[in-house]
Parts: sequence; C-alpha cells; structure tokens
Amino acid sequence: MKLRMAVALLLLASLAAASGCAGVTRPADPTRGEYYTEKEFQKLSKAQRIAYCAALEEEAAKQRGCSDKARGDLEKEQAASRELNERLAQLRPEHERLAFETAALQSEVDYFEGLPRTYVVQRGDYLTKISALEEIYLDRLKWRRIYRANRGVIGGDPNLIRPGQELTIPRDWPTQVEVKPGESLWKIAGYWEVYGSGPQWTRLYEANRDRIRDPNVLKPGQVLVVPR
Repeated sequence: MKLRMAVALLLLASLAAASGCAGVTRPADPTRGEYYTEKEFQKLSKAQRIAYCAALEEEAAKQRGCSDKARGDLEKEQAASRELNERLAQLRPEHERLAFETAALQSEVDYFEGLPRTYVVQRGDYLTKISALEEIYLDRLKWRRIYRANRGVIGGDPNLIRPGQELTIPRDWPTQVEVKPGESLWKIAGYWEVYGSGPQWTRLYEANRDRIRDPNVLKPGQVLVVPR
C-alpha cells in the first residue's frame, strides 16, 4: 500500500511540476492520503500549487526514506537467511549421522526388549548351556545370574535342573538385591549385574549404612539398595 501511495505521490509531483495553478476550497493533505484530482489541480492558484507541490515532495521524500529502510531491512534478512542456510548445510551431515545412530540404537533396544524373560528347561539342558544361547545371554559364564534368580525353583544345586521347569531370565540392572546365605558385600558387588567388581562393595555399604551395622556381617533376607 505504501508503495502504491509513493507512486501516486511521485506521479502527482510530476504532474505538479508540469502544470501551472485557481481557487479550490477543498483542502488536500498528502500526509493523510488526500490529493487533488487533475481538474482540481488545474483550478488551484499559484500559491496553492506551490504549497501543494511542496507537500507532495515532502511526502514523497518520506516514502523514499521508508522504501530505503525497508530495502535495507530486507537485505539484512536475506543475509541472515543465507547464513542460516549455510549453517544448516554444515549441520546436515551431523544430523544424518545422529539419525543413523539413533535408528541403530533403537533397533538394538527393540531387539533386547524382545528377548525372552523366561525359559522352559528342555531335556539335556544345563545352566551354562542355557546361558550361552543367543536369545538368553550369549555367554555361558553368566549362568550364575540365572541361578541366583531361580534358587527357589532350582534349589541348592545348580546342576540339578529338570525339563519343564520355567526359569526367570533377568534382563534389568537391579536397583535392589536380597542377601542370600553365604553372601558378602564383596561377593554381591562382584556379580556382573551389580558392579562386576568386588572392590566396589563400599558403594553398597555407603548406600545401606542405615541397615548394615557391620559391613562384614550380612543377614540372609536383607534387601540392599544398589546405587547406580
């Protein structure tokens, strides 16, 4: 709209410059968007024409100033847009890499979440064999965790499991452990699902001072917090 107004002002200014001026009683203020028609302009007196032309020129100058400012603002915005596009182009490879890694991690999460949480003992099975199965732990040395989670089912001898027994397959990293007979803080900390390191028993002790008077004496059945 301002551009159309500026064009109209310039046209009127040109018309005013090309014309010479008889009395018109209707006032016209270009700053308010008021202009004389060509017929009215021809009837203006010389003094009215001079005043009107001066007002037109002043308004045209204002419009040119607005136009210059708008052009400058546009150039700044265009420069900022180019800079952002360049930055986006630099970040795109990193974004694609992270998207690929995220998809790969999600695929792993989906795989592990889909692994069985129970296992029915088959004829000829033993704990190390079960632990070594791909869908279990793929590591025969981790059979002890299966045993610890199923002492109530298996009993005191981990070598005696029977076909048809349903065993729990722990998948989480426990935040609590129940003390079993013969266990110590060192032994519990050494379990791979706890810390996998006996010397980290002090972490268990510090987190359970309110329930352990002597770190060398644990009571079977005690539930200990495992800080992560």
